[in-house]
Amino acid sequence: MSFKNILDTEQQASRFKTRIIFGQFLLMFIMALGWSSAPTQISLHYPPDLRSGGSMKVGEIHESEVYLFASYILQQLNNWKENGEIDYLNKVNILRSYFTPTYQAYLLRDYETRKQQGELRRRVRNWIPIADAVFEESFVEHVGKNWIVWIDVQIEEYINGGIVKSLINRIPMQVV
Repeated sequence: MSFKNILDTEQQASRFKTRIIFGQFLLMFIMALGWSSAPTQISLHYPPDLRSGGSMKVGEIHESEVYLFASYILQQLNNWKENGEIDYLNKVNILRSYFTPTYQAYLLRDYETRKQQGELRRRVRNWIPIADAVFEESFVEHVGKNWIVWIDVQIEEYINGGIVKSLINRIPMQVV
């Protein structure tokens, strides 16, 4: 084999490798464009609702999820185990990331008003979802980007072990 043939073979190999490298850079550029145009955050909601199964649209939120969320947050906020004067404010602070600033300000004003009137001292509150209440789509109303949720609860309040309030009520909550 002559020196010229060896040189031609090496030049061919070099051109081939250059084309491969150029192709890889082109592929990486196309992938980077696709990656940059992809959404930065995708929220998937999989409710325990057997009607829709596991096929969901991105960003779609079912009424059952909104109902469960609202019910859980209100139950956490309104269960005072030992002393409403301490527990109420603690719950507002713990759950503040779930509240709008307006609602949080309302809760803090409500706390101060009740504290000044002596309503919270040694008060225990049990917020119990009604056992017979089964989720119905009529409990959740979609209004624009928000929801109005109606939750059936039994509220029992005690002071020094004596019952002062026991009622069944339907409570509305706006979920933003």
